[in-house]
Amino acid sequence: MKNVIKEKNVKIPLYVTVYETICQWLKEGKYKPGDKLPGENILAEQFKVSRGTLRQAMLLLQEDGLIGNHQGKGNIVLSNQDLESNGLEKVGNPIIDFCVRPIDRIATAIGFQPATRKHQEVLKLKPSSIVAVIDITYFSLGSPVGFAMVYMPHEILDKGEVDLENIDSVYDFYARLLSSGNLYSDTRLRIVHARERLAGILEIPENDPLLIMEEELYTEYDIPVLSHKMYMGADLYEICLKRKSK
Repeated sequence: MKNVIKEKNVKIPLYVTVYETICQWLKEGKYKPGDKLPGENILAEQFKVSRGTLRQAMLLLQEDGLIGNHQGKGNIVLSNQDLESNGLEKVGNPIIDFCVRPIDRIATAIGFQPATRKHQEVLKLKPSSIVAVIDITYFSLGSPVGFAMVYMPHEILDKGEVDLENIDSVYDFYARLLSSGNLYSDTRLRIVHARERLAGILEIPENDPLLIMEEELYTEYDIPVLSHKMYMGADLYEICLKRKSK
């Protein structure tokens, strides 16, 4: 369906109308994260507006973190999530849920170690327990945007019949846990400065600010499932938290 906007006799600025129309397209899924929007000449012709008007709308979309302009690629859709329906109060994966750019690749590595005193405490483990250490790096448009360190009792993976030789199976199990809907968390958020290892992983300068989310997840019977730390680039994340007064 062709959108036609008349330049006369309108109270709402034309660029706002263009902006709202494209926002609706993204909400409806006409263009998904990672998709390229039509060229500005095409959009200006489609909306029957000037290039200047069209660019004003594009700037608003960029400021809202919905699109990004990449040299040689044009305007790329970064996010079409409805922030009103997604909040940090729901257990999930904030590295994926709240990144303003689409996550298009995930790299996972796994190792095992004896439970440290901290793991024994937060995961309620015996000193002889073994803990899986899962490192997950999240990429968008070829660049790392987030990193997670996951500590999970080996017995949790064993009960889940996870194929530890298949790294994709390990990540899939972790993702299913986060989306199961049967967990609650103890969560802390803070800002840190990237040290050498994290700066190298995320390909950012040392001491750049990072948002860190530390969390322990439990079943409804208070059984610890995992502990993880999620590191997110401060300029790439917009986190929604729904609040209300009693």
